[in-house]
Amino acid sequence: MPEGTRPHVGTTDVDLVIGVALGDDTPETYATLQTNLQRSGFSQDQPSFRWSRQVDGMRVHVEFLCETDEVDDGAIFKPKDGSGTKMAAFNVRGAMLARDDYVEVELRGERLDEGGHSKVRLRVANLLPYVVLKVFAFQDRHQNKDAYDLVFTLLNAEGGPAAAGRRAAASPVTASRQVEEALTWLAERFADVGQDGPRAYANFLASGDDPDESARLRRQAVASARAFIGGLREAASGEQA
Repeated sequence: MPEGTRPHVGTTDVDLVIGVALGDDTPETYATLQTNLQRSGFSQDQPSFRWSRQVDGMRVHVEFLCETDEVDDGAIFKPKDGSGTKMAAFNVRGAMLARDDYVEVELRGERLDEGGHSKVRLRVANLLPYVVLKVFAFQDRHQNKDAYDLVFTLLNAEGGPAAAGRRAAASPVTASRQVEEALTWLAERFADVGQDGPRAYANFLASGDDPDESARLRRQAVASARAFIGGLREAASGEQA
C-alpha cells in the first residue's frame, strides 16, 4: 500500500454480473438460482435485485447486475412471465465488460452455516471494467463512496496509477465504446481539484475541520486519474505505432 494511503473502507455488498441466468429463455435457470439462494438462507429484499441474510452478525447483500437492451439503463430487468421465479437484476451500462476481461482468484474459507471449509475459484472484474463501472456509477448516482472506491483502486494498483493505465491498454475491451465514454467522464470529473470527483473523494475521507487534509486528498485524486488515463493513452498509442 502506498505511503500515506489508508486501509480500504469496504462494504458487505456482493455484486454479481449475470449473463446467461438472467438473459436467456430457460425458466429452469431462474428457478435453480432462486432455489440456491433460498437454501443458503437468503431472502429477497428491496430493491428486487437484492438478496440478503445475516452472516456473523452482519447483513450481507447479494445484488444481481446485468446488461440488456430489454429495459432502459438503470431499470430492473425481470425474466419473462412464466419463469415461476421472482429473480431480477439491475441493468447497468458496461456490466458485461467484466465477462470479457476478468481475473480468476482462489478463495478459501468456512462455508455458511458451519458447512465446513471449502475452496472456490471466482471470476472478478479486471481493472479496466471495474474503472468503467465505477465511473458510470459516480456519474449516475454521484455518491462519495464511488469516487473513493475508484481513487483507492488506482492508488493501490501494482506500480501505481500510471502503470495500471499501461496494463489496462492491453485489455480486450479497450476499444469498447463504453470504455471511451467512461474515460471521457473520468477526465472531466477529475480534471482539477475544483471538480466534483476530487471533492467527493475528499469528502468521504477528510475530517470536516481539516482543510489542509481535504486539499491534499483532492490533489491526490486528480493526480491518480490523470496518471491512469495518461498511462493508458501512452501505451495504446505505442501499440498503434
